[in-house]
Amino acid sequence: MTKRIDRNFVVLGGVGAIGRVVVRDLFESHPRNHILIADYNEVGARAYARSFRGRRVSPAFADAGQTKQLPKLFRGHAVVINCTQHDFNLKVMRAALAARVHYIDLGGLFHWTRRQLKLNRQFKRAGLTAILGAGCAPGITNVMTRAAADRFDCLTSVRIRVGTKDLNAQSPGFVFPYSAQTIVEELTLKPWVFARGRFREVKPRTGWERVDFSKPVGAQWVVLTRHSEIATIPLTFRAKGLQECDFKVGFDRKFVSEVVKRLKDGWTVRNFAKLPSPRGKPNDYEVSRVIVRGDGKTVTMDCHAKANRRWHASAGDVDTGCPPSIIAQMIATGLITKRGVLPPEMAVPVEPFFRELRKRGMKIVVKESKG
Repeated sequence: MTKRIDRNFVVLGGVGAIGRVVVRDLFESHPRNHILIADYNEVGARAYARSFRGRRVSPAFADAGQTKQLPKLFRGHAVVINCTQHDFNLKVMRAALAARVHYIDLGGLFHWTRRQLKLNRQFKRAGLTAILGAGCAPGITNVMTRAAADRFDCLTSVRIRVGTKDLNAQSPGFVFPYSAQTIVEELTLKPWVFARGRFREVKPRTGWERVDFSKPVGAQWVVLTRHSEIATIPLTFRAKGLQECDFKVGFDRKFVSEVVKRLKDGWTVRNFAKLPSPRGKPNDYEVSRVIVRGDGKTVTMDCHAKANRRWHASAGDVDTGCPPSIIAQMIATGLITKRGVLPPEMAVPVEPFFRELRKRGMKIVVKESKG
């Protein structure tokens, strides 16, 4: 007798830039997927739900800060995909546990991830899976680290680098390419690194490095930022002797200087959020890179992503929004069976995941060299 597959999903924050991609990907992935768009912006949720044919997408009001109502909303679904800001993660995760629903989010910016991992025993006891950081970085980067690490007996370092290039003509003025809150946090919070076998904080906006990414991104300046991968990868691979791990993302140095200047002048996230978005249809390209060293060799893995104009989604939206949809469907269909609270590198099957990325226009490029 074939086991019935539950294809009912909740996308919390489904009207946001990433949530919209998650919803779109779930809808287009399988004709029996049903999606509940749960968002504080109820008008937006209704409008977005109406843009899909048939009755497989429905809207609902949801306030991630009012957790007493969330379990009732989540019940009867297979997986909740949390696309809200990371400071809601623990509350939403507890609501998923109360509703007996599997859980996925986009990352906890190190500290929240650490707190969420403490719920491992409770999720295991409930027979539930929670995967933390299932976007691009964290997410794809974690799975690439697993794929590369499996080629080694002993690891010395894991370096993660992300670079993006907008292929449209440059928008005039000062423009934020993605979430103002995320960018401000990336540039002001102390990054965590794993150095000489120990976790430590370093000063924000340090560790600048020139990285030559694959075309069309090319050479870019990258800088240390706080990220969720550092909270899990050193623990996952400590048995292989991992000693060094850090994360750097590409930023224009003039842009960083301008952000810092305005913060000193009293600007807040709300002020930055009012700035104009990049003009025109999305036409950018992103390369997410993992460099793993050990055993006298280096394995470099790149994930290439480009904008999806039909979805009006940037490369960063695509490579962040498609993975949680893929992973949620892996849980729902039984391809992922591990229970508990897990990072992607411990739960997501590498080759099936890469195969699904390729279906969505992303590609993984692997290079191995000595040293």
